[in-house]
Amino acid sequence: MGSVLSRNKRLESVVSVLLLAVLFLIGLGVFIKQADVDISRFGTEAQTAELSAQIQGVSRRDPALRETKEEPDLVSLAPVGFETLSKSELYVPDNLYEKINGKAPLYIESGFEKLFTQRFISKDDQSLWMELFVYDMAAIRNAFSVYSVQRRPDADILSLFHPSFGYRTTNALYFVHGKYYIELIGSAESAQLSKAMTDIAGNIMGRLRVGEVEQIAELSLFPDENAVLGSAKLYLANAFGFDGLTDTFVCQYKLDSRSISAFLSKRPDRKNAEAVAESYRKFLIENGAKIREANNKSLEGKVLDFYDTIEIVLSTGPFVVGVHEAENQHSAEELAVRLIDKLSKAAGNGKE
Repeated sequence: MGSVLSRNKRLESVVSVLLLAVLFLIGLGVFIKQADVDISRFGTEAQTAELSAQIQGVSRRDPALRETKEEPDLVSLAPVGFETLSKSELYVPDNLYEKINGKAPLYIESGFEKLFTQRFISKDDQSLWMELFVYDMAAIRNAFSVYSVQRRPDADILSLFHPSFGYRTTNALYFVHGKYYIELIGSAESAQLSKAMTDIAGNIMGRLRVGEVEQIAELSLFPDENAVLGSAKLYLANAFGFDGLTDTFVCQYKLDSRSISAFLSKRPDRKNAEAVAESYRKFLIENGAKIREANNKSLEGKVLDFYDTIEIVLSTGPFVVGVHEAENQHSAEELAVRLIDKLSKAAGNGKE
């Protein structure tokens, strides 16, 4: 009887050991599987990276976050006699308002992607400093648009740039370089700051690569005679308050000491251009314009009196063209005919 009990106890011990071994092997298998888990399958990889960045004190939305692949090296642009005053900053559409509150919608609606900023200060005079703003607008047309519609009336055109692409005010410099719209704003009116800004502009043009730059063909389609240098503008949308006029270029002229604006907007085809021109004329009439008898019969039905100013609207080929806010009808018709002739010659030369 005693030997039977002894065998039973030994059997129980063996079974217990085997069960423990099985449990150990199961636990080991689970551990190995979990150690090799692909966390990205659960959509938490980005959250983990975000948390890691925050632990290090840098959020993805923080303007100071560096993106070395695309971020221009602004520090190296410091001119002789100047040094950096602060770290470079980066802004994106979500937080652009923090830097340019009130103007952010204009930039975002015009294709804005990123803003890089950097401050420089004079080594000799701490009261002289400036801030560099480099707006990545994705395309030269977008950059030119935000540049041109904000152009100051007291601007001095700079010979460093194409006449329509750069100007200076008493304490600032503004220009377009490929897809970038660039501003340099100084703390005061200063010859030293002015020279330093010009030096930085030269550095940017020499070092900031923009690849092959697309030409803005429409700028060459305006007549040259009597044009105001550097006055060209591009409205990407809602030109003259009419939402049907998109991608509209405007150039200012001086005729008989009077200011007149000519405009053109290239449409997909002739039919679309005719429809947009007709819609714009109806828009003006609905808002108080009256059709006036044209001196030049080729403009009959296209000349309007809009609260004592002259508007001319028509289409030629794939273009909607016209004159805006002219004081004198004769000058307005003259300019409209010159613009139509220039476009006809361009089309004949295969430039349409």
